[in-house]
Amino acid sequence: MTRASSMFDLISDQDEDRPYFETGGIGRSHEFYTGEEQFRREMSRIYGRRWLPVDHVSRLKEKGAYSTLNIGSGSILLIHGDNGIQGYHNYCRHRGYKLVEEATGKRQSLVCLYHCWVYDRNGKLKSLNGTYMDHFFDKEKNGLLPVRTEVRFGVVFVALSDDAPDLDESLGEFGAFAEVYDLADLECVEAKDYPVASNWKLVAHNVNESLHFPTAHKDLHRITDFDDAGTYDLEGDIVGAWQSIRTGYNSVSMSGRSPRTPMPNVPEGDLQKINWITILPNLLFGFTADYVMMQWVWPESPGTCFVRHFWLFHPTETAKSDFSHEDVFALWDKANYEDWEMCERTHRGLSNPLWVPGQLSYDEEVMAQIDAWVARETAEGAEAGAEGGAGTPDAPAAEPAGASADSEAAAAEDGGKAAGPGKAER
Repeated sequence: MTRASSMFDLISDQDEDRPYFETGGIGRSHEFYTGEEQFRREMSRIYGRRWLPVDHVSRLKEKGAYSTLNIGSGSILLIHGDNGIQGYHNYCRHRGYKLVEEATGKRQSLVCLYHCWVYDRNGKLKSLNGTYMDHFFDKEKNGLLPVRTEVRFGVVFVALSDDAPDLDESLGEFGAFAEVYDLADLECVEAKDYPVASNWKLVAHNVNESLHFPTAHKDLHRITDFDDAGTYDLEGDIVGAWQSIRTGYNSVSMSGRSPRTPMPNVPEGDLQKINWITILPNLLFGFTADYVMMQWVWPESPGTCFVRHFWLFHPTETAKSDFSHEDVFALWDKANYEDWEMCERTHRGLSNPLWVPGQLSYDEEVMAQIDAWVARETAEGAEAGAEGGAGTPDAPAAEPAGASADSEAAAAEDGGKAAGPGKAER
């Protein structure tokens, strides 16, 4: 591809006159972050209906490679089968036993440890351990229940609903960034889970603004320039911002200096920059010239969530005998713990029903955009019929897309909490 001079050459014209904030620059209410009803709507109308990111293809390259993720009260199993990567509801069709507990691994068959039903890597039921007679039991009708699965730019997405919005329309201009940074070809060299005692939206806010860098992140502030930053006006369900790397440094890492060769298609104007792009509702990317970080935030309750952080590098670098990512990992692992403390203390503060929303600055535009998007998606009457849709995460058990109306209504009224994360992968 032809190398552009800047990412601004690859995206739509920027609207410099776009409105300040839908709320007039005032933050959202206490209930927006702590309310049970607001959380129920988010789980039903957003996480139960939207395309959700679940992994990167580099972690599922070999046949039989799998990963799991808890979404709401259900669990998703991704496995590389004969026809590529496919998602399934992670339970046995016999009596609902959860098949796989591990976060990642590799198996050619999936064995239910309760009654020994055995499935192959394509989700087909292969044997019953002699429990049933083949002449009256149809194994073809008792395979694992599939989940809608798509791959875009190396990211694996699933949808728990039949009426999820068009994925490509939602991604909008994200492809311009993904292609420049070779996202589909990168290698995930590490992933780590972090539990956070905070509403998930506060984490989304935190990772989309740098106002807190001078006080919360001494190492990041030393490397990145708080005063040379801005936001993007992007098409699709995405928001974005950029920030410059200070003169004298060439990498967002603990040392600020990288021996790695910049990725070949990164524009000249972005070599000294980090581009922050969030695919709503919950997937953040930090694009830099020598690596990409990918980070999800998954709700568990109004006051708890977990974050899974991925570190991705170009294969020409990971193939080198002296490759190391420890300098990058050390910076972000430290920054993550600093962030979670900020988010948790913020959540404790605004949990006070007497809290009054404060004034936001222009530098907090992206967090205001996130809240406005969530408010639209969860507003009364938004997307009629979406609430309680098939497979909504607040259901007592994960349902396949196309579940019955009775089970959907029960799911909408249950209000169950999301399951916890898989084990940390550090």
